[in-house]
Amino acid sequence: MTELLDSSDDVLEGAYMETPEFEYPVGDKLPLPEVQADPLSLQERQIDENDRLPIYFLARGLETQRAVARVVLRKAYHGLPPGKGWATGFMVSPSLFLTNNHVIPNQAFNDSIRIQFNYQQDPEGMDEATESYLPAGDVFRTNPALDYTLIRLEPYEDVAGEDELTLAGERWGFIPLNDSPLYRKDQHFNIIQHPKGEPKQVALQDNEIDELFDLFVRYKGDTEPGSSGSPVLNNLWELVALHHAGGAQDAEGKWLNNQGVRIDAIIKDLREFFADRQEVLDELGIS
Repeated sequence: MTELLDSSDDVLEGAYMETPEFEYPVGDKLPLPEVQADPLSLQERQIDENDRLPIYFLARGLETQRAVARVVLRKAYHGLPPGKGWATGFMVSPSLFLTNNHVIPNQAFNDSIRIQFNYQQDPEGMDEATESYLPAGDVFRTNPALDYTLIRLEPYEDVAGEDELTLAGERWGFIPLNDSPLYRKDQHFNIIQHPKGEPKQVALQDNEIDELFDLFVRYKGDTEPGSSGSPVLNNLWELVALHHAGGAQDAEGKWLNNQGVRIDAIIKDLREFFADRQEVLDELGIS
């Protein structure tokens, strides 16, 4: 979420600031561990060092991207018109959707957005059919310090006209929360996103990890305003972070990297907040 610079039409495409105004304490800087001697890390080491990927990387990526959606404004906000792509987010269970706090700062803002799936183009450059879901009000957790918001989406009435209701994560899939993300030297990440509210894109190249902290991780994958709320995934398409902002800058103000919230830090907060709502933790798979 980000501030409008002015209200003229020619500014709308660049109306968002990638770095929220909130100052995020990153915690202590941690050393990046070397490769661990286990099959998973050895496999990833070979992938990264040789710059090769197994062919199933493409199949898994195509399946994973379905869960990523565009956050769209339903009402005018800060000069942005209804229908404007606002940010990115993704399903983490059959009905629960994760994005940034600076994208959905409070429960009242739920009435201002809808969640649009499949806003992307096919191999011929044609727009694919989209499907939108509205936020529900019975599950809402936001944490400004960790810059995340978790909401539930209302079910969708079957497009065939049947009486059955379908959950977004059942139709479009979801990216499971990863309680033990691996962060190591030379690791590469992938970011599925809606930069500037544009059709879905993925950053796959020049995207290695750069710095690691207690609560955040920094990496060199490219993003744009509107990418806030994107999933950051390793080369096995496992969730490692929630993208939220630019990272460090040099003395001249040039951005050196981007920053995401460690998914294990978010999981810890969710467990504490929903300690008395076991059904939510069960659905998230973090009981």
